[in-house]
Amino acid sequence: MNKYIRDSIDRFKKDALSKAIYDIFKWLLPFTVVFAATHLMPKNFSFVKIISTKFEITFYWIVLYSLFLTMLSILAVRVIFKKKFNALQTDNFTDELTGLKNHKALKENLNLKLNEFIHSAKTLSLIIIDVDDFKAFNTNVGFNTADEILKKVGELLSNDKRATDETFRQFLRGDEFLVIATETSLHGAFIAAERKRELIQNAIFTVGDNQYKLTVSCGVTELKKDDDYKTITDRVNAALNEAKKQAGKNCTKSII
Repeated sequence: MNKYIRDSIDRFKKDALSKAIYDIFKWLLPFTVVFAATHLMPKNFSFVKIISTKFEITFYWIVLYSLFLTMLSILAVRVIFKKKFNALQTDNFTDELTGLKNHKALKENLNLKLNEFIHSAKTLSLIIIDVDDFKAFNTNVGFNTADEILKKVGELLSNDKRATDETFRQFLRGDEFLVIATETSLHGAFIAAERKRELIQNAIFTVGDNQYKLTVSCGVTELKKDDDYKTITDRVNAALNEAKKQAGKNCTKSII
């Protein structure tokens, strides 16, 4: 992720906006000095008098004025750069198809949550959601239609969340979604997973003139004191695998 951000910043430095800012800054300083010299100096100014006369307006004020405009320019550049950087970071953490946060955001967010929750009395659970037989479905209806349906599934999951939930698309080209349910016990997460499963089961997905039905399987687990990113994600995936083994799938399984 850091390499991506660094590369993005390098591209920003080379793009038209940053070049324009650099050009403005490059010409602003000499312009400021000339402006200060022509407007702040007395009308009867001459270089001869510099040697022979003391002036009320001194070079000290010119320098202060120049520094003020320079600092103002730097501040403007920083504000514009920060907006550009935030836009790049948002783009880096967003799944293009579903609009949900992506797998990069998942890893960073979950690691932060683990560091926060593992040393406190708070609970945290994971819910993983996988579309049943999506590979065959993808082959039958085609990639474009399958992508449209995944987008609609993402919208359903995005709308069906509590303030304590954060939903991610787990992989770039996958049909798995993961929910970080903060301050949620295993039992609470199981109930939430079942609600999401039934919501998708009962939904009708319309693409063009065609309508489609889907089911999903869910795995649920709760944070343990000795967990790290690998152990908790391995366990929630194991719970999902148990659900996928059931006849007809379309169910939720949990592993403590």
